[in-house]
Amino acid sequence: MSFKKTASTLSKNANTLKRKYYISEKILNKEYEHLFYKHWICAGRSSELSSIGQYKTVNIGKENIIILRDSNNKIVAHYNVCRHRGTRICKNKSGHFSKSIQCGYHGWTYDLNGDLIGAPHMDAVENFNKINYALHSVALKEWEGFIFINLSDKPNNFEFYFSPILNRFKQWNISTLKTLERKKYNVKGNWKLVIQNYCECYHCPILHPELAAIHNYMGGRNDLYDGAFLGGYMDFNKNKES
Repeated sequence: MSFKKTASTLSKNANTLKRKYYISEKILNKEYEHLFYKHWICAGRSSELSSIGQYKTVNIGKENIIILRDSNNKIVAHYNVCRHRGTRICKNKSGHFSKSIQCGYHGWTYDLNGDLIGAPHMDAVENFNKINYALHSVALKEWEGFIFINLSDKPNNFEFYFSPILNRFKQWNISTLKTLERKKYNVKGNWKLVIQNYCECYHCPILHPELAAIHNYMGGRNDLYDGAFLGGYMDFNKNKES
């Protein structure tokens, strides 16, 4: 482990990014292209999809993805787009498919593995072959009970990318954790503001006075690794330790 004081992890004379990086749609689209569409994104817990046919949909940038447990009892992911006219297939955020997935526009039907099994009247179209029109799949990996997806056509190797922390949490058996409650916040702000807010507790005395009263909020530490990982801790004040 390489815990360092939060302030020392920054370059000297570091400043906040310029205004354009928080409000420019052009920059946001570049972030979608180079970050969100090319890296492994956590998309939930395996326990959310406990039975065959159970599904959820998630937004990654401007894309919408179906994640489901297929007929082989394996969790897979597909773009939520019919191969016929590009219609969004699933309108709901979660649910359960019985044996198939059907587009509500022209009735194209896919099995739980994403293969096209029904296309009304397409047998009259010369050289049409259902095998060529499966749903576009998305790379998916499960790690310690978490679901990760990668929208890239050539996703980087998950095990290599996550190697710095791959076995880091074994002793806590986090793969057995169950989701009991979920809270969703619609934040009217750039995604980087949320990350930056998490990485410091400078705001704690004003916004979280009860937390600041029991922790040394100026003594935060970051555990730095290669790759896209950041985590750390704050010490309890000595008179507040349990």
